Amino acid sequence: MQWTILGAGAVGSLFATHLQRSGQKVNLLDTRQPHRQQAKPMLLEQLDGSICMCELDCIGYQDLAQIGCLLVTTKVWQVTHALQPLVGLLPESCPIVLLHNGMGTAEWLTEHFPHNPLLAGVTSCGALKTDASHIKHTGFGETWLGALNAAGEQWQTLVSPLADALGHAAWSEHIQERQWQKLVVNAVINPLTAVYNQQSGILLQHQDEIAALCLELRPLLLQQGLTNTANEWQELVLQVVDRTAKNYSSMQQDIANRRRTEIDYITGYLLQQAEQNGLELPQHRALYLKIKALESQFVTA
Repeated sequence: MQWTILGAGAVGSLFATHLQRSGQKVNLLDTRQPHRQQAKPMLLEQLDGSICMCELDCIGYQDLAQIGCLLVTTKVWQVTHALQPLVGLLPESCPIVLLHNGMGTAEWLTEHFPHNPLLAGVTSCGALKTDASHIKHTGFGETWLGALNAAGEQWQTLVSPLADALGHAAWSEHIQERQWQKLVVNAVINPLTAVYNQQSGILLQHQDEIAALCLELRPLLLQQGLTNTANEWQELVLQVVDRTAKNYSSMQQDIANRRRTEIDYITGYLLQQAEQNGLELPQHRALYLKIKALESQFVTA
């Protein structure tokens, strides 16, 4: 299998280096360029502190013959723009795997790549990209894949090489449910840590706020078929907070580094779904507006 990574951020770089180290063929795709570019060196700092060097080939949007499986790990708001150059050109046999925070891109993908095998992934692997060529593995996590269309069901074979590379990967027949679970966790942890500008562990001091946000979401989650109680959602969030207490969330890092956040596809997606279902989420809307206010200091429309 030739793995092609679109989006060499923290998670994309982590997957690329681990896949290559496990013996898989890996390259990076830049859809802003038509053809192959200079290979990219990458230093991987593993969980045990050991260091290894990888060199990853870089291809462009016209090098389609070199794409076996396309793993999309861009920021969620970059997905449609990054994939647009491949519309009508990517072979219909090539599977596309969406692996990003937030929700709202699967509909566009299904419309523009209707015949490709389409899959979604959810991962809790921790990664930090300290500079352009240095990736740090900050936490072991689970990775789940599932089909977004019938053709995607035929690609459960992708799980085995991912498991070899990452230590855990599995197939889910209920991937949308797992996406919603991660969405809830992200909608609480990411904006709160960005507002407080602290590591995730600070939220252990704000458990009342977490409880209120989880309680407010429950009517919407029930409409999505997710029957957890508000206390169970709170416990899930606190488990992640405890496990990642010394980590900085991606949204905190985006604000700290003056980058656009994924708030429109996390809390924004929840607000959109709530409105469609006749519900109000005032506390989540207040958090959303706080993040947009922080963004407005450096992101123009």
